[in-house]
Amino acid sequence: MKNNRKIYLVRHCEPDLPKKSSICLGRKDLPLSNKGLKQAENLRNFLSKLNIEAVYSSPLVRALKTAEIISNGDIQCEIVDNFTELDVGKWDGMSFDEIKEKYPKEYEERGEKFDTYIIEEGESLSACKDRALKALSKVVNESKGNIAVISHAGVIRTILSDIMNISIKESFLYKLEYGSISILRYKSNIFDVEKIGLKTENFSSEEEGNNE
Repeated sequence: MKNNRKIYLVRHCEPDLPKKSSICLGRKDLPLSNKGLKQAENLRNFLSKLNIEAVYSSPLVRALKTAEIISNGDIQCEIVDNFTELDVGKWDGMSFDEIKEKYPKEYEERGEKFDTYIIEEGESLSACKDRALKALSKVVNESKGNIAVISHAGVIRTILSDIMNISIKESFLYKLEYGSISILRYKSNIFDVEKIGLKTENFSSEEEGNNE
């Protein structure tokens, strides 16, 4: 096993969203949009240069399709349930305008207790973080070399917040666009955050060559 590894945390590519204001998307299972499919192809072309040994994916179709395109049948691709997006319960698929109108008190309370608040029928971000970290530790221990984890913004934020020792709310200072990559360096059983939320076109040729 290489002592100096990289874990590429990839937010799934753009899903086929309903044509309305920004929605609260959790486990509502949406396919990739046409733009998302093209983003996934760009990711495949980029990651193919980085010595990826294995790909792990959330089971939700927007993540799994991204992973399948990236792996291209050439790299082991495994579904990991605990990389599934945060369960936002009864808010799933609703626009934020609808949520503020129908559940103003709950929306305000969630803002005050961001990490621990549980939306009805859902889970807290703290619980999401616990399962995501366990899943990350498991796939790292069971694999060799560089790996890619295809997941969701909520899951990726919880992982980054833990490694950076910041609150999950503070992690929202960092932008994670569809198809973006955050890089963890794993050395001597310690994770370090190397880069956050980068799009493939923002990577330098130096990064492509630094794929130990």
